[in-house]
Amino acid sequence: MLLHIMKSKARLLWIKLHTYFSCFFLPLTLLYIATGVLYLFDIEGGVRNEFEYEIALPNGWPTSESEAKTLMLPIVEKEKHGKLPPDFYLEDEYVGWYGYKQEIFITPTQDAHQAKLIVHKHDLWHQFLLIHKGHAGPLFWFFAIMLGASLVFSLISGLVIAIAVPKFRRSSVAFTVLGFFSVVFVFLIGK
Repeated sequence: MLLHIMKSKARLLWIKLHTYFSCFFLPLTLLYIATGVLYLFDIEGGVRNEFEYEIALPNGWPTSESEAKTLMLPIVEKEKHGKLPPDFYLEDEYVGWYGYKQEIFITPTQDAHQAKLIVHKHDLWHQFLLIHKGHAGPLFWFFAIMLGASLVFSLISGLVIAIAVPKFRRSSVAFTVLGFFSVVFVFLIGK
């Protein structure tokens, strides 16, 4: 069996890789754990600053991103609110951009030719939560995917290292099987 003949150099390589990946991804892992656990308790952070502006709708409610940009970019640039967030959404009475640092959107008023432009600057905790939920752009997506791959590797390498040590082999396999059946059991009894 391959695990029985694992040599010292191979075992040391597994330990080094396990250690380096664990150390590199520890800060991001802690961020995801903290935001995920607190989100379970409805602690989400919020809006640090809110800005509101009246805008005219000379052609009615915008029906595309380019129409919305034409209406709001002059004010956003004049008031120095930075770049538009990456995620655009267009709903019947809600048009805007959403990102982890801020949300910029247009909402209707009672007058069909007027609307409100609202800028929400997110507080730090809400920014962390939005990173966790995937609203932080492609770099954070990449690191989140790499974190997932690193966690899988770290868990598997930890198992391989434990199985390679004879006194841990039986308990390692037993706890792995117990963990698997626990997940299946919780899934089956869940609502």
